[in-house]
Amino acid sequence: MRRHRARERNKSLRRKKIASVLQRGGRLACEACGFDFEKIYGDRGAGYIECHHVLPLHIAGEGRTKLSDLALICANCHRMIHRRAPWPTPAELRASIEQKHADDRRAAAALTRPRRAADADAEPVS
Repeated sequence: MRRHRARERNKSLRRKKIASVLQRGGRLACEACGFDFEKIYGDRGAGYIECHHVLPLHIAGEGRTKLSDLALICANCHRMIHRRAPWPTPAELRASIEQKHADDRRAAAALTRPRRAADADAEPVS
């Protein structure tokens, strides 16, 4: 259990993951929803983001964790991933979020679409 916790909560790996993203010119934004702590909270949020094992350790088994095994995500998305099994990957959660936004846009467009003349002439249903 101690070895598992050390691997799960390895602060050095988190720092390396963040450094690798910044070295590539990226920003510390959630890989699922795009939330950027520094953009919203200024200096207080600078450098902050949570680190998540994309493949759960009980599935990955023994071995070394590579930076590619980790994803940077915000606290809300981290909680949604761990809310219940099966756990979506950050990419799957992002796809779900994007689908929800697309559905919401379609629903809003349907509500604001001008009524057709045939609809306007119809008698209201009581």
